Amino acid sequence: MALIGWMRPRTLAGQTILVVAASLALVQLISFSLYYLTQRNQWITVAAAPGVIRILEALDPREPANPFQRNRAVRSLGVSTELPPMRGDDAPEIAARADELFRTAGLVPLEVRAAVDEPQGRRRLPRILGRANGQSPPRIQVQLSVKLKPDRWVTVFTRAAPIAQPIFQRVVVQTLFFYGIVLIPLVWFTRRLAAPLRALTSATTRVGTPEGAPPVPEIGPDDVRGLATAFNAMQDRIRSMLEEKDHMLGAIGHDLRTPLTALRVRAESVPDDRDRERMVATIEEMQRMLDDILSLARVGRDREPPQRVDLAALADAALDDFEDMGMPVERSEMQRAVVNVHPRAIRRALTNLIENAVKYGGQAHVSLRVDRDRAILSVADNGPGIPEDRIEEMLQPFTRMESSRSRDTGGTGLGLAIVRAIASAEAGQFQLRNRAEGGLLAELSLPLVP
Repeated sequence: MALIGWMRPRTLAGQTILVVAASLALVQLISFSLYYLTQRNQWITVAAAPGVIRILEALDPREPANPFQRNRAVRSLGVSTELPPMRGDDAPEIAARADELFRTAGLVPLEVRAAVDEPQGRRRLPRILGRANGQSPPRIQVQLSVKLKPDRWVTVFTRAAPIAQPIFQRVVVQTLFFYGIVLIPLVWFTRRLAAPLRALTSATTRVGTPEGAPPVPEIGPDDVRGLATAFNAMQDRIRSMLEEKDHMLGAIGHDLRTPLTALRVRAESVPDDRDRERMVATIEEMQRMLDDILSLARVGRDREPPQRVDLAALADAALDDFEDMGMPVERSEMQRAVVNVHPRAIRRALTNLIENAVKYGGQAHVSLRVDRDRAILSVADNGPGIPEDRIEEMLQPFTRMESSRSRDTGGTGLGLAIVRAIASAEAGQFQLRNRAEGGLLAELSLPLVP
């Protein structure tokens, strides 16, 4: 089953060609079977007819038109009171055909027996293979014994040859002809039909990215052309909405930062130190929340093209900054892994993971490994972890753990959501799971550069 699944084509063109080829093979098999049966029946008639004709000529009571032919037919007959030994293999099909011919001529025999004696070494060959290597096919001896009366058997021996037709060669040539005349145009047509679909697939993967996707060529049949037209219209609407969103976010960021800055200035003039510190802390928290919201909304909208970077070097640079600040971070030996990403976005994701690990797990342990064609950046902590039924929930925006992740430590509930959005925008994957020895493990997987 695995081999069949591996050999089965996965594209529309490949599956269409496979279905048509299989249908042609089935039609050819049925045609060959019917043709073989027709030739077989014809050979049976050819093998039975000479013996029937000789017996009828010898038994014809009328004056023969050719006395020599009748005398020859009489001399070729063998008459006995019992069934003579049958020479060769029993041939009931020839006997049944001979019985039909006798009855058609007005003679009703009591019993008909037939045997076929093929030349030595040729018994297993099909009788309708035809000529081989330009040589005449081996002739076959046919014995026909007819019981005319209870004590009278008439036997005649004749020769028959296979029908000289190269059936198998004809079937091969016909099959190749059918496959050529049907499959060659079909391959061209399916590839022409699949070209707009491939362009549509390529464009779909780029919808919503900063560079966008070029319009899909509106070619092919009407339904495919209609699909391309609808996709281009949808892409234009999405591009317009994303541009409006970017403008809106820029306006929100500017309009909110201005009053927050004014509040911060006024808070500094509050005489009560305790009240002033609380007000400043609230304003700073609002600014951090605003920054996180804008960052989450702008993920994947980076106007700069992706770059080839060494993920290990990028992680080391981020860890150096945390170490300079005296944060409890550890690193393992990291494998070199070149990825095509937006460096600022990946560094933001790694920073969020390290901050979460330090804040909620006491320490961050960072490692990088290469698994097949992907680089996996891991951040582990020693905290209490997350209940299994809430891991997916924690990846949603503004979701926080009440028990193990206290609000007193700060945070907006957007850190993990930002990481997952960055992973998706960079064609990567983000996964959270609890470690067997305790703590939480966050893994960011990115495709390597081929």
